[in-house]
Order: sequence, then structure tokens, then C-alpha cells
Amino acid sequence: MYSVEGFHRIVVAIKPFLAAVLTVLATWPVWSEPITLNEAVKQALSRGAEQSILAAGLAGAKAVLAQAQAKAGLTVVPTAGYNASQTWNSPPQTRTGPAVASVGLVTSDGVVPQSASAGVTVSTPLTALSIRGTETFQAGSAGDLNHLTGGSLNLTQTIWNGYPGGLPQAAADRATLNLRVAELNSVSGRNTLILNVKRAFYTLLSAQEGIRLLVQTSDSRKASLEFVQSLTQVNQATRLDLKTAEINAASAELDLRAGRSALEVAQRRLANLMGRDDGNPLAAAVEPDPVLTVSSLDEAVQTALRHRVEPKIAQTNAQLAQIDADSAAGASLPSVQVSGGLAVAKDWQQDAGSLLGTVGVSVGVPLIDAGASAGLSAQAEANRTAALAQYRQLLRMIPADVAEAWNALQIDQDRLTVAAASVDVAQGQLEVTKAQFESGLKMLFDVQNAEINLSSAQAGLLKAKITKLLSALRLQDLLGIEEEHS
Repeated sequence: MYSVEGFHRIVVAIKPFLAAVLTVLATWPVWSEPITLNEAVKQALSRGAEQSILAAGLAGAKAVLAQAQAKAGLTVVPTAGYNASQTWNSPPQTRTGPAVASVGLVTSDGVVPQSASAGVTVSTPLTALSIRGTETFQAGSAGDLNHLTGGSLNLTQTIWNGYPGGLPQAAADRATLNLRVAELNSVSGRNTLILNVKRAFYTLLSAQEGIRLLVQTSDSRKASLEFVQSLTQVNQATRLDLKTAEINAASAELDLRAGRSALEVAQRRLANLMGRDDGNPLAAAVEPDPVLTVSSLDEAVQTALRHRVEPKIAQTNAQLAQIDADSAAGASLPSVQVSGGLAVAKDWQQDAGSLLGTVGVSVGVPLIDAGASAGLSAQAEANRTAALAQYRQLLRMIPADVAEAWNALQIDQDRLTVAAASVDVAQGQLEVTKAQFESGLKMLFDVQNAEINLSSAQAGLLKAKITKLLSALRLQDLLGIEEEHS
């Protein structure tokens, strides 16, 4: 027959083996598809919905720029035409008949004037050159043919219409800056996506480690409950000891259920970022902790000021507002346009020709626009003021944010050291308490409390690890360094 103490020693001896077996069984689906951090990031960048959204936004900005540049560039528009007309006179009139009062050209019944024309217009936002040729012919009732050949060349040049290069150029300049903002947002969004993948990955890795600990703890509480139940049957444990063991076992089982839920959520979050929907559970392969590229707070601040995109976006927004302000101010100024043209004509029937030259200048002076230009100017100036204020604010906030994250990381690192030491102390206290219990110096209640303390210390160590990892990732994100993943 085994003594109670002997039974306890057997349980203690086989408990690690049973815990390991149960851990493997409980977490077997998790290990079905281990994935590295680099592979997770690559899949998120190639298949993830967030990256697709960023790419679509950038492509849209490029398309807008291409359209604006096309409108501000050289355009060539060819034209061609043909027309014919029929005249009926009242009273009827012929070339050989009596003279009849007529308004305009003298025409004959049954005569069909026809004309064909072709031309081309070459233009930029401020300059337009038009070349046109026409051939007009008319077959008379007697079979004669009259035709007139003409040509013209016209040049129009806008000297000023409110913006250097014209309003289409203002739209092109605005589109260029908008593309710059889109590119900066794309870099920022990409870095944020990578940071979120890293957070999800390390959270999953922590959840996996947590499951192992929770399974071991639950198995240990169940074994302790069985041991206390056996002692209760021989009157060597009190009802209080039994109740405490039951509560500890139930609490450990609840913690295990919560841990499994956290594991499932972590798997789903990482799979969603990676663009996966196959339903297979993911497992995170063991990875080293993130490595910072800076070694001091001052270096971290200077790095962030160089690489963060938010100040660059604010500066670009200020430039956009300046374009709007210039356009609004120009709309209230006079516009000036000059033009010149040359037209030639040849009447082949009469063997006569003509040459006509024209020059002109036009000045448009805005008198009343119901306050539209003033409103646009005020709005643009307000946007510019806000953008510059945001830029200056960011230059003050970034060092403060980096300092906060840096100090938090140092504290979390020290907390991790303390948590690791607490586990060592709790493990030692449990061993001492067990030895004292076997020698009769401690009660069963003391052993149970020591086991609880060890489990709490182990859970605290796990929490300190993930907290420190997330702090490191937070600081890395604040540095604004573009992540390279291929």
C-alpha cells in the first residue's frame, strides 16, 4: 500500500510528463502551419486588403496627375467638315433674269453651294495656333463652276490669366503635390501595416506560450485537487483545503478557456492582415525580439525628425494651400490676351485674290464676382495657416512622443527583469514550502498558496515579455524608418 506521501511523490513525478503530453494535444492544431515573421509581413504586403487599399489610393493620385498634366500640356486637334445648301428665291431669280432686290448674295434657284474645310489647332494652356483651309464651289444651272479657295492662320497668346502657366498649370501643380501626399501616406500606411503585422505576430507567439503555461497550470491544479481529495478521505486535509483546491482548479480551467479564446482571436487577426481566409489555424514560429536601430534617446529623436512623414505632409499641404491662394488672388486681377491672324482667299472664276491681316488685344477686368475670389483666398489662407501650425506642432510633439516611448521601453525592460526574478523566487519558495510540508512544518494550505504564487509569477513574466515587445514596436514605429521587406 502506498502512503499518502508516496502517492504525492508519484503525482509530482509524472505531472510534468502528463502536462507536456496534454499541452501537445491541446495545442496540436496551432502547430499545423508555423510561419515566420518575415513571411507574415510579405504575405500582408502582397495579399492583404490594407495594402491593396493603399495601392489603389496611390494609383488614383497618379491618374489625377496624369490627367492634369495632359490638360496643361500640348494638344493637337484636327478638324474636317463639309456642308451643302439649297436656295429657293421668291420670286424666282436667275442670273439672266430681271434684277430683283436681294439681301446678301445673289443666288439662283436650283444652285447648290458646297464647301469643304480642314484644319488643325495646336494649343497649350496659354497659347493656341489654328490653321484652316476651305474650298467653296458652286455649280450653276448652265453648267458653269464657281469655286473659292481660302486659308487662315490665327495665333492667340494669353499674357496673364491669374496664375503662372495658366489655371490648367495650377491644377497640374496641385495634382503633383497631391501625389506627393499620397506617396507619403502610402509609406506611412505601409509602415503601419508592417507594425500591425508584427504586433499580431508577437501577440500570437505570446498566446501560444500562454497556452502552454495555462495547460500546465490547469493540469497541476487538477493533480493537486486529486491529491487533496485523497488526503480528505483519510482525514489528513480539511474541508477548507478541499474547497481551496476546487476553486484553484476551476479558476485554472477558466484561465485556460480564456487563453484558448485569446489564441483563436490572435490567429484570426494575423490571418486577416495577411489576406488569408482559408480557415487553417496559424502558428507563429519562434522569433528573436525586435532590434532597435538607435542606442540613445537623442539619436531616437533625431531619427524620428528626419524620417517621420507627418511633418512632410503638413509642409506639402501648406504648399497646396499656397497654390489655391495664388489662384484666388489671380482671379481678382486683370487678364490680358493678344491675338493675330492672317487670311487669304482666291476666286478662281474671277482670277482675284485677297489677303487679310488682323491683330488684337483684350483685357478682362473683374468687377463683381459676388465675393467668390475673396472667399477662396480666405479659405486658402486659413488652410495654409493650419498646415503650418500643424507642422510646428508636430516638431514639438514628435520628440515628446519618442521620449515617452523610449522611457516606457526602459521601464518595461526593467519590469521584465523583475518578473523573471519573481518567477525564480516563487519557484524556490514552492520547493521550500513542499519540503516543509513533508516535514510537518507547513500546512497544505501553504503549499497551495505557493503554487498560486508561482503561477501568478509565471503569468506576470509572460505579460511582461509581450508588453516589452509591444513597447519596442511602438518606439520603432515612432522612428518612422521605412521598413524593407521583399
